Amino acid sequence: MDKESTYGKYIIFFIFFFFFCLSLFVNIAALQKNFLFADEAIYFAMTQSIAHDHDLEYTRQDLNRYYQHFDAGPLGIFLKKGKNGKIFFAKSLAYPLLAAPFVRILDSNGFFLFHSLLLWLLLWMGFSFLSLDTSPSLSLAWILSFLFGSVAWIYFIWISPDFFNLVLVFTILFLIFYKQKYKQINSTANSVPLPRSLHKFLLSSGSDYLAAGLTGIAVYSKPPNIVLLAPLLLLPLLQRRFLKPCLLLLVFLLSSLLFWGGNYLITGDWNYQGGERKTFYFQYPLEKDSFTFDSLGKEMTAEGYGQRHLFPPRVVIHNLFYYFFGRFTGITWYFFPAFFFLIIFFFHRKTQYQWLALLALSGEILIYIFLMPDNYAGGGGALANRYFLNIYPLFFFLNPGRLKGRELISIWLAASIFLAPILITPWKSSQFPANHAKKAPFKWLPVELTLVNNLPTNTNPDAFRQEIGTPPNIGWLHFLDDNFHPKLEPDGFWTKGPYPTEMILKTYYPVKKLIIHLLNNPRRRNRITVQVEGTKKSITLGYKQWGTLEFEVGKGFQMRAIHLYRLKIKAAKGSIPYFEDKFSEERRFLGVFFKIEIIPEK
Repeated sequence: MDKESTYGKYIIFFIFFFFFCLSLFVNIAALQKNFLFADEAIYFAMTQSIAHDHDLEYTRQDLNRYYQHFDAGPLGIFLKKGKNGKIFFAKSLAYPLLAAPFVRILDSNGFFLFHSLLLWLLLWMGFSFLSLDTSPSLSLAWILSFLFGSVAWIYFIWISPDFFNLVLVFTILFLIFYKQKYKQINSTANSVPLPRSLHKFLLSSGSDYLAAGLTGIAVYSKPPNIVLLAPLLLLPLLQRRFLKPCLLLLVFLLSSLLFWGGNYLITGDWNYQGGERKTFYFQYPLEKDSFTFDSLGKEMTAEGYGQRHLFPPRVVIHNLFYYFFGRFTGITWYFFPAFFFLIIFFFHRKTQYQWLALLALSGEILIYIFLMPDNYAGGGGALANRYFLNIYPLFFFLNPGRLKGRELISIWLAASIFLAPILITPWKSSQFPANHAKKAPFKWLPVELTLVNNLPTNTNPDAFRQEIGTPPNIGWLHFLDDNFHPKLEPDGFWTKGPYPTEMILKTYYPVKKLIIHLLNNPRRRNRITVQVEGTKKSITLGYKQWGTLEFEVGKGFQMRAIHLYRLKIKAAKGSIPYFEDKFSEERRFLGVFFKIEIIPEK
């Protein structure tokens, strides 16, 4: 092992040590503002239950323990009724089971200690893999850029399986592909920065069987990870080793059965998301004697999911575009290293394992787009595309080898342009996942209309599903920025100053015409511009003057019974009446007041 490799390992250790100290001393409750939501809430409670009670049963003691850490209850927790009428946590067992020992020792900080070890493992594997044919210093720079030049590392601070799944998939691919790359460049390989015994294991079939066992866990944790069987089984088949794929499949099935079967033995149901499953907000079963599972909550079962989420092919085509270039989820902006490796893949010589990585990632992207067309990114509270963390490692192994330093410039240029506000405040970016997209350059990017009910802007209750129109012709507005004032007037909204207010109008019927009624603020000769879909019109209004603009629209963007219309409204001049009229108490920065009259098709 040369001196450059040793220095690389020291740097990886010190990065690990930094996050290790963060894990020990960070005040999680304060940074989370004393509440957790949805997946974080359930995985926190679920892991605590495993760590202290050694079970998956939801009890009053679990709720008591949760309130000892956070002032608010477990908002959006998922529970299901299992055998013998008991209530169980309704999420995957894999992540909380592995995190539980650390939580037992360090309580809530144990989650981050577990994540620190995962971080060290990922950096070490990436460094070792790249060092086979790239200098250690460049290998280190590339694996650091892959992780920290994207939003992937921010999920380190999420109490959820996302970072765990990222490292788990990366580990599986490392175990499968290390030997393939070593054989490919063996004659010109650099000195291997690994202990001899470990290097020997990675070149043996034993690493494949370990990968098969881990794949069983990965598929249990996130079923679309089933695509990992492609490189696992097809590589030996292509090498005409016909018995080995059968044995690998057997190991995979045994590993997977261990978790699915464990779920059945504990809860009475194979599927942790099936059966009588509900989500709960503000009031929770067993909190009071009268608070029961049957009397509270909203049904959230996964049974019949495919039929409920089967959309026409054109929705899939739109989602393919949004998946790469969307404002809130586009991997080109949030995971630029993935996009970079995909591009250079097509301009270099390919190996068998790289083609299989491309096959697997393409398959998994299509699984999410087909099966979750209106929620492929992980819900409205997600930062960027949360589910993509399962796919991200596959892009890493598309790299052609012998990477150059100058190519790193593009990754950090993209990170600087798009991710700087996110990366500099990871906790705040996680709590307010839409804030960065309310300004340029994200304002210039297309909005994922297919995700209208799961956009991160929906986490603001004032911006989500605001009723507009006159009965029976009602629509709902989804605001995409903060350039509006929360609704105080009964029939419309004020925009904020001279800033454009962007929104989506949602109806459950096709619209023939939209009539936009506008009221100017106290400024004179104020030019008001309204854009509906691709049509833009303007009107100049005087002091507190009303005006009207009409737009012929049609069916808009349609998803089953939903019709969506993009709107943008802007006043040229803003006004704060409190400072301009001594009799006014209106302190808001007003742009233009608007209300919408919806004329449906007959």
